[in-house]
Amino acid sequence: KITADSIVSTGTGVPTIESASSINLSASDRVTVTQSPINLASFTTNDRNNLTATNGDMIYNTTTNKFQGYANGAWVDLH
Repeated sequence: KITADSIVSTGTGVPTIESASSINLSASDRVTVTQSPINLASFTTNDRNNLTATNGDMIYNTTTNKFQGYANGAWVDLH
């Protein structure tokens, strides 16, 4: 478990957090990203179909060039 008031990167390059399982972000109010966009994982339709998806997952589909979410057991385009 990591608990911190702030995390500062002073090195060069892009910091990476890796885990052999899921990573959960939790806040008592909300998780906010500031000063940059969120970049979703990109998959082809074939690669997407090989995922073990759960309701609420989101990706960018490079075959259809669409953002997609997994809802009610199926992938749907997000418009």
